[in-house]
Amino acid sequence: MQKTTILFDFDGTLAETMMLIHEIFNRLSGVYGYRHMPEEHIQQHRHLSLREFIESFGISFWKIPIIAIHARRLMHQDIHEAHPPDGLVEVLTRIHDSGRYRMDILTSNRRKNALKFLTEHSMGWFDEVQTTRRVLSKRKRVKQYIRQKGLDPQSLYYVGDTSVDVESAHLAGAKAVAVTWGLNTREALSRSKPDYLVDHPSELLDIFPTD
Repeated sequence: MQKTTILFDFDGTLAETMMLIHEIFNRLSGVYGYRHMPEEHIQQHRHLSLREFIESFGISFWKIPIIAIHARRLMHQDIHEAHPPDGLVEVLTRIHDSGRYRMDILTSNRRKNALKFLTEHSMGWFDEVQTTRRVLSKRKRVKQYIRQKGLDPQSLYYVGDTSVDVESAHLAGAKAVAVTWGLNTREALSRSKPDYLVDHPSELLDIFPTD
């Protein structure tokens, strides 16, 4: 029996990096000339799409790739501060141990950051960690992954925490599983119309049964 393929985002999905990203975002605000974000404003900005967020802080779109490269480099030294969401390790262990699924990662973070985190938290179930430098869309990389693996797009599930992840999955013809414990709120994710909307890691077992 062919295994179902699950492709996971990293930041906000497998790793609770929101506060780390917030800290780095503020550290770089003076370097790249955008507004500082007070911690008490984090929740209200979780309702925004990434494009809306970028526009609200007056960040030039041409600067995004440069800022992202700088942020990824800074994150490596502090990735130990991040942890998996509560209950996720147990759920993904069950999914992996069932033998029914292939599990990979596609992230806009650095591969070495993801690997360091996975090692520190004994999350060694993933066959591959693939990366993309694109922040505003992962469509091309999801499509490339589908071609590499020879998949029917509708047999691929992309699990992520932002509207960008949902839209990228849909544009590539894959199924989108949106998790609400990351960057975007349930309301923001709902607007992008994911195939599945998950509020707690245990609900992943309804989508990916292990029995």
